[in-house]
Amino acid sequence: MLLDFYGTLAEATHWVSIDSVLAEHGYDLPREARNRWWNEGVDGIEHLKHSQSRDHYVAWQQERLLGMLAETDVHPGEYEVILEKLRSGASRRVLEPYPEVAEVLTELRRRDLRLAVCSNWDWDLAEAIDGVGLTELVDVTVSSAWAGARKPHPRIFRHTLEKLGVPAADALFVGDTWGPDVEGPRAVGMAPAYLARDGHWPDPGAPDKPARDDVPVLEDLRGLLTLL
Repeated sequence: MLLDFYGTLAEATHWVSIDSVLAEHGYDLPREARNRWWNEGVDGIEHLKHSQSRDHYVAWQQERLLGMLAETDVHPGEYEVILEKLRSGASRRVLEPYPEVAEVLTELRRRDLRLAVCSNWDWDLAEAIDGVGLTELVDVTVSSAWAGARKPHPRIFRHTLEKLGVPAADALFVGDTWGPDVEGPRAVGMAPAYLARDGHWPDPGAPDKPARDDVPVLEDLRGLLTLL
């Protein structure tokens, strides 16, 4: 079984957003610019040259941030101050697992299932998983930063399946974002399950409910124990 990380296994309970930092300086980040530089605009891309090392990847992240700032009318003299506030905020981010996650993963392993985390995350996914206490409950960890491609690109799924030692036809992918976690896995031959937690942030790529009839929809991970 492959599972997404953020929004599926864990959430941030304290963080510093780019919107709040920009607001301190009197700027507003257009939604279209954010999506193009940081969210949907980069999902599905391949970025092998930026995945050669942590330094390469961090440099690419900063390049994207600077490109995004250039579209907000931020004065170039303020770039470094804003970037430092974002770096400091990232170091103080608090991640916590959802309440049922450890119990469910423990039960899945008791049933002899091999578990992988497959996530569009940064270079430090292993540290994030360890920080929420889940390291011992998963067999394989794959970040898009290491794999050189972001979900729903097939490269990251195939890379994870190879490390897990499981063919796509025998794997289930569980995640909270329709494009990366349902359409992407299905395109490489995996069965998907869509996690729709109460109070979750909007997922604009998700279809209306009737269109989800062929995909199991879970309220939380406990639904997996019944589904399987």
